[in-house]
Amino acid sequence: MGMGMGPGMMGGGGRGVGLGLMADPESYLAGLKSELGITATQEPAWDAYAEAVKTSAEQMRGAHQTMYEAMGTATWQERQDMMNRMFETRQEAYTRVHTAAQKLLPALTPTQRSKAMALLPGLRARARGMMGRMGPPRSSP
Repeated sequence: MGMGMGPGMMGGGGRGVGLGLMADPESYLAGLKSELGITATQEPAWDAYAEAVKTSAEQMRGAHQTMYEAMGTATWQERQDMMNRMFETRQEAYTRVHTAAQKLLPALTPTQRSKAMALLPGLRARARGMMGRMGPPRSSP
């Protein structure tokens, strides 16, 4: 995942997802909800998805902070262990958000689904990146 919180973090692409989502998940998700036009009937499914995203953002933010604070004085082995924990945390967050996104899809209309596939962390194409950066680890060629 890297050390920074670049544009791919939990969303990638050119919308400033990484910093927006990590800095203020509530506002970021409110914007997505509005953009998708989530109705009152769809609220329960949306709320479950949004909670998974917020939990993952908090988890990743905490992992980054811990790593940042410890990296300067860590031994090589401690750094290696921190990176391994970061990769595990990243995979857990991806799985949580992807699963929640898949559960949200049936509650959406076809038009909303199309938008969701392009916008939502957990559904976006890997080429654009949560999931690009936060998605499953890429295999070596």
